[in-house]
Amino acid sequence: MNKNLLLLILISVLFIGSIEAQETVTTTQTGKIYFLRSTGFAGSAQAFKTFIDEKFVCKLNNKKYSVHEVPAGKHKCSVQFGGQKPKEGAEKFEVEVEAGKNTYVQLVFETGFWINNVYCEEVTENTANQKMSNMSEDTDCQ
Repeated sequence: MNKNLLLLILISVLFIGSIEAQETVTTTQTGKIYFLRSTGFAGSAQAFKTFIDEKFVCKLNNKKYSVHEVPAGKHKCSVQFGGQKPKEGAEKFEVEVEAGKNTYVQLVFETGFWINNVYCEEVTENTANQKMSNMSEDTDCQ
């Protein structure tokens, strides 16, 4: 009887340990990247293509924002005028995403005499919330 009880306890401990190990593996810590686009009238007719770690995630029109859940850690964001593959010349912007937190990336359209440029810059939560009050979320993104 003692051997049976000992065997039952051992099996229970191993079973509970494997459940805890599975829970640890399946609960990856994530955060969110918000892309914000409020470029004004200039460039408003064309959608901007956004990328996270070289992967196309959304095309954003003016006065729109999108939300993307990513693993915590460093990520490279970029934006360009066209195409669903990142261009080599597109400026990469690195952000640090903390688990359970939001990171806000504004898409900036810069016009000049000889060139038009679009790039990413991180903004504070307060700035993002003010800007998003005049925007709507793009949940379709494609």
